[in-house]
Amino acid sequence: MIASQLVLGLGFNILLFILLPLVITRLLQTQLGFQSSLLFNGIDGFFRVLVFVTGLYLVAWMKDMNRVFQYHGAEHKTVYNFESRQELKVVNAQKFSTLHPRCGTSFLLVVMIVSILVFSIAHFDTFGGKLLSRIVLLPLVAGISYEIIRYSAKHPNSILRLVTLPGLWLQKITTKPPDDHQVEIAIRALEEALTV
Repeated sequence: MIASQLVLGLGFNILLFILLPLVITRLLQTQLGFQSSLLFNGIDGFFRVLVFVTGLYLVAWMKDMNRVFQYHGAEHKTVYNFESRQELKVVNAQKFSTLHPRCGTSFLLVVMIVSILVFSIAHFDTFGGKLLSRIVLLPLVAGISYEIIRYSAKHPNSILRLVTLPGLWLQKITTKPPDDHQVEIAIRALEEALTV
């Protein structure tokens, strides 16, 4: 059952974030007649980001998600507290921001930006080639994106920080200020993770 849910979830994500933007971009290419690989992948990437941000924005309107986003904010505050080497306690954690440069939300947005460049370099003319390359090259795109996030977190004044900046803005949707109890739970979760 878990395997079938994973396959279904993966298939849905391929459909929504790879196939749908690719089909829309191909239709636009047919209508407008442009040939530039960079333009094609820029438009494709724009639609991928649009689907992602729209999805997050719609999810944020769900009543129960506000609480999830508060826990997400608590997690970030706790990580900041841990990284500051101050004692892990609610009072210390609450002083920190809910926006964190190494957040998964930022990572996903950087993946979408990096994919525009990688898919422009790995140029395929056929629709099938484009679709297959987007699936096969995803680990490469994820690896490059991870390194960008990691480097920019360690070097806040670098030019790569500009690439991760939109991810921080996006976290204004996916994180909310937590209450003390939520921060306490996040601290407990981190302490448990550190003992493993």
